[in-house]
Amino acid sequence: MLPKKYRLSKRGSYAYVYARGTRVGGDKVTLCFIPSSAPSPRVGFSVNNKIGHAVVRNLVKRRMRSIIADEIPSLSGCQAIFVARKGIDELSFDRLRSTMKACLDRAGLRKS
Repeated sequence: MLPKKYRLSKRGSYAYVYARGTRVGGDKVTLCFIPSSAPSPRVGFSVNNKIGHAVVRNLVKRRMRSIIADEIPSLSGCQAIFVARKGIDELSFDRLRSTMKACLDRAGLRKS
């Protein structure tokens, strides 16, 4: 589980990142982020109703949280939102992981 200090939780935080953030597209996932001077990253997840019923959306969010929880030590300070796109529920866990890592690499948010 992703610890609370690493989560984006307020509506205003999401709105701020969406309004001022940079977007990096991937296969079935889009990353919207703002680099920050804070030492720890804060990450949020957005899964639209078009993805499927609640069970499917919750499964996708759980998978995304699990992947990011493993990546937290390698992330630089930022505020980021992963936006799920249609068809993400059909991806395997390993394919989703590689897609999310690719987005992080393209955005330059992973420490070397």
